[in-house]
Amino acid sequence: MSAPYNLALVALSFGIAAIASLTALDLAGRVRAGSGIVSHAWLAGGAFAMGTGIWAMHFIGMLAMNMTANLAYGIPLTALSLMAAILASALALAIVQTGRLRRRRLGIGALVMGLGICLMHYVGMEAMETQGTLRYRPGLFMLSVGIAVSASALALWLAFHLNPTNDRRAPFWQKGLAALIMALGISGMHYTGMAAALYPEGGMQPATDGLSTYQLAITVALISTCIMLSALLISLFDAHLSSRNARLAASLREANRELKGMVYRDALTQLPNRLLLEERLDGLLSDARRTTFAVFFVDLDRFKHVNDSLGHHVGDELIQHAAARLQAAVRETDTVARVGGDEFMVLMESAAAHDDAAALARRLVSTLDKPFQIGNGVVKVSTSVGVSLYPEHGRDKHELMVHADAAMYGAKQKGRNTFQFYEPDMTLHEERRVQLERRLRLAIEHDGLSLAYQPKVHVETGRITGVEALLRWQDAELGTVAPDEVIPLAEDSGLILPIGEWVLYTACRYAREWERDTGHPLAMAVNISAVQLNSRHFVDTIKRVLADSGLAPHYLELELTESALIQNPDHALEVLNELRALGVALSIDDFGTGYSNLAQLRRFPIDRLKIDRTFMSEAVTSLQDAAIVKAVVAMAQSLDLQVVAEGIENEDQLQLIRQLQSHEYQGYLCSKALSGHELKRFMAERPSAERGSVLPTRSARPTPAP
Repeated sequence: MSAPYNLALVALSFGIAAIASLTALDLAGRVRAGSGIVSHAWLAGGAFAMGTGIWAMHFIGMLAMNMTANLAYGIPLTALSLMAAILASALALAIVQTGRLRRRRLGIGALVMGLGICLMHYVGMEAMETQGTLRYRPGLFMLSVGIAVSASALALWLAFHLNPTNDRRAPFWQKGLAALIMALGISGMHYTGMAAALYPEGGMQPATDGLSTYQLAITVALISTCIMLSALLISLFDAHLSSRNARLAASLREANRELKGMVYRDALTQLPNRLLLEERLDGLLSDARRTTFAVFFVDLDRFKHVNDSLGHHVGDELIQHAAARLQAAVRETDTVARVGGDEFMVLMESAAAHDDAAALARRLVSTLDKPFQIGNGVVKVSTSVGVSLYPEHGRDKHELMVHADAAMYGAKQKGRNTFQFYEPDMTLHEERRVQLERRLRLAIEHDGLSLAYQPKVHVETGRITGVEALLRWQDAELGTVAPDEVIPLAEDSGLILPIGEWVLYTACRYAREWERDTGHPLAMAVNISAVQLNSRHFVDTIKRVLADSGLAPHYLELELTESALIQNPDHALEVLNELRALGVALSIDDFGTGYSNLAQLRRFPIDRLKIDRTFMSEAVTSLQDAAIVKAVVAMAQSLDLQVVAEGIENEDQLQLIRQLQSHEYQGYLCSKALSGHELKRFMAERPSAERGSVLPTRSARPTPAP
């Protein structure tokens, strides 16, 4: 027996197969993307929707065959065929859920799933109530089985490759095309199986108490389509949520990456920061195979001068250039980290010997010693490097870092622009430095500093011509701290600017009070550091101090060292010309100990030279020192400068400078440095002829052009 087909119902069955395939492909992605109970829920729901769709396609396809009678179907076998479809679908989703789809696994899965579909189909065929026995053509029967297995293999392969485990999802059009291919395979199996059946002549039993084919088809089509569409819509909505969550997760990962970069990287140089350096140190220390490594502390000498004189933007560029040079100087296995404003640390992971670390230290000093081209200008700095070795100089990261820091300060004490390995006594020096800086900050905050004033005496008349203000610090914990220890610390720590301004204001206010109390002016000399001179606001500070104190500018004398002038001579010349225009006197302190020359001195509007005490101490007994003093005085006279001799302690020294026609002197022969009250008492006890102040004599030579 054979029967024609209703093409509309055939098309409907194909559509149901396509919807079932699309649902299966999408649900397979949900199953693979889920985990735990969520994955099991998608597996169960997906198996039910997919199985129902395949089963519905089967019965609608049977309805498409025009029978001579309305057939009835046995409910138990019909239900069994539905269960077979659901189980086959569950097997398919389970196969693509996890792992890799190897050939053996694909083959076994396709065989079991194909046999499950065949079971669903032929059990459903047996559910038809007939008066005879259905028989099948062997060739077409085996072909239907082959199509079922092949279609199952294709379905498994497509479901696996269109739903990867990563966040990338296949485009919907690809799934739609794959669903049509799968639907062709499912429909081909069904209609091949239908063609294989041999129906008994006149043996079709009309529907009695069973379901008619039309009732069953309509019911199944509606229910299965609703189930599949509901499952598909839920899957699509879940995919939308998952996609949004994936985007949020990606944004969160990117934010975490950026945050980690902020936490572990220096914002200016993008080098590792102290936190990352310490983590890498911990990693090296925990490596039992690690025998030795080196830690370097690198500090740019007088970097604060660059910031103060040229601006922070230049300082930032200098730090960036220095970081790039350090990176280029080390190996790929080494770590360069920025741990402070102008401080870097280098971790040398495979220092086999002391010589390896020394070679890298020399390279670091050399690479930063070359001038930096920043904008249109050239900036020159030097570098001090401290080195500590593991395990010789420490067995934990704190010891190694502290000892490298202490060695760096040892390099500074050796004259800067060099390197130094850690030595045990350096820790004491570092502890002393840290304590000094801490106490100095407290002294600044709580008015713990004071000034002493040493008189300056006119050589011929013996009259007091003025005083020099000298910084004094008497600390409750440290006792008396010498200026030679305070000033370098203040310059390195950046405290010299607030200290210098305090000294200026205190000295000028004292000179103004002296004039009000005695009726006589008091010329006040104040030492100025290179950091102050290079500060962009130095001239404004002088103007403010003079205005606030009320002292006339020509009673203020600023003493500068030769090294301060030659650090940035063009800037120094500009500043000194502005100060000279205000009426402030200018002198070079400790002349002969620096690196200036006659050509440089002629550029600056200087009023005085002060001969350093180291030359005067032996000038009477040493022909060489006497020759130096004579040469300095002769040079000053040729430049129309006044000469002040420091360290005059006896009459022989005074007689020498009198013969050389020096103008003024300072020293214990007249008086040591006195407090403000002691100076007033000292002046009151002197003969009246020696009390009056002699105003600073101005040079007649014009101010040099910048």
